[in-house]
Amino acid sequence: MSTPTNQSCCSKCGAALAEGVRFCEQCGNAVTAPPPPAVNTPVPPAKTGGGMLWLPIIAAIMAGALGFAGYSQRERLMSWFKPEPKPALPSSAIPAPTVPTKPAVPADPAVAAAQDLAEMTLWFQKQPWLIELRKSLPRGVGMTMHAEPYDAEGWSDVSLRETHSADSGYDPNVSPMIGLFRISRADRRIEWMEPVSGDYVALEVFLKDRGLGSSSTVKVPTTPKSSASGVVGGDFESAAPGGPNSDNAVIVADPTQKGNHVACITGPDEMSFDLPLKLAAGTEEATIALRLLHPMSSKLIRFDDGRMPEGIRLRVRLVNDLGNSIIRDAVVRPIGQWRELEFAFYDLPKKVVSVSVEAIWMEGPVYFDDVKLIPTKP
Repeated sequence: MSTPTNQSCCSKCGAALAEGVRFCEQCGNAVTAPPPPAVNTPVPPAKTGGGMLWLPIIAAIMAGALGFAGYSQRERLMSWFKPEPKPALPSSAIPAPTVPTKPAVPADPAVAAAQDLAEMTLWFQKQPWLIELRKSLPRGVGMTMHAEPYDAEGWSDVSLRETHSADSGYDPNVSPMIGLFRISRADRRIEWMEPVSGDYVALEVFLKDRGLGSSSTVKVPTTPKSSASGVVGGDFESAAPGGPNSDNAVIVADPTQKGNHVACITGPDEMSFDLPLKLAAGTEEATIALRLLHPMSSKLIRFDDGRMPEGIRLRVRLVNDLGNSIIRDAVVRPIGQWRELEFAFYDLPKKVVSVSVEAIWMEGPVYFDDVKLIPTKP
């Protein structure tokens, strides 16, 4: 069956074509039939109502399926780039976490020194000879101890002094030295400072000197209740007689205690005073004790070279009947309150008759009270 065509001329040779032919009669070229006309198929109108609800449901299912497929494909691709997981270690093979340790805190040297000193003090107080010495003291006379920390050579200095109660019959303001000792850290060896030579000797020398450890009475130096020895007028409650050096004490009211009287030296004019001193025959050594008050209002005097002294110069002399003397000096800083000082003499001349007290390097008053003699070896 031939297919009709609307082509009127051959596309190859241009000859006229009869209607309905399939080949050109001149050249035999096939005649192409024109494409059929497009048929417009009318789209039926969408039905209204619930009959079409399945379409969005199907669309949602299709979208979810496509999304899941895409996610699965993406995970499969990403897994190609992930490293192979390592097998988990058993709990016993997992090392415990390392806890950093704190460095040891070094001990405070001051705390260690205080502990050593406290331990040594307790040990020293339990010494049998010290207990015997304490029991031998007269009624109302006690004993005080002061210890210093160990020095670089391993020695601790320990001093023993008397204390006097008000009913002891002795001056409560005087604290005579019983002995100065030192204790070795290494072996707890105790040595005593021999007051004449100033050298440390074995403890046995002190025990023998005091009669400790025997049936004899322990000899402890104390201020005599009534004796021919002593400083005359050293309390300044009455007019003090002048000594052989003729510098009489200027007696004034105590600036700190109403009713008490004291000696006063006002620099730079009135520089010294002296008091009669009586010593028992054969006295080899003695200590002069006194109290001193340097008010903060009394100024120090600058030296000629411009330097400022650290304190006043206090000089104590023991003078014999020929006017010869032995001297002890000290530089005393002003603290604005009464303080007790002691001056030990080991080289006494014969026939000491007076004690002289001198103060210089200040502008203003300096006060003295309770000038006393403390014999240490009759």
